[in-house]
Amino acid sequence: MAKIVPATDIDFARYYGGVQVAGRWVGRAMWRGRMIAGFGGLIEIEEGEWIAFLEVPQGERKPHIYRHALAAFADARHEGARVIKAWCDITIPGAEKLMKRLGFSPTEELMDDKVVWKWEL
Repeated sequence: MAKIVPATDIDFARYYGGVQVAGRWVGRAMWRGRMIAGFGGLIEIEEGEWIAFLEVPQGERKPHIYRHALAAFADARHEGARVIKAWCDITIPGAEKLMKRLGFSPTEELMDDKVVWKWEL
């Protein structure tokens, strides 16, 4: 089983190849041995507005991910998030159900030809 822990700037750079986030962010790294196998978190894009992301290998998409997503959302709310936006790949089994369970609703907004989902405090 993978180990999921709060992520650091170094974890972010390891997973995304040296990309650095200039603003505030919170996240979780999914470690399998000495490698980061998955990553999720939220990045502030404007005051009070954050974008959520989650990249988890198919074999690790299990129900325990939900509690880690909730913890990251709580961290973002603590940092001032009032609106959280995300995309949902509905071809992934259970993805739409997870989004609704987290309190997201689809919007009319499109970004990169994908429906933007929104959560508001």
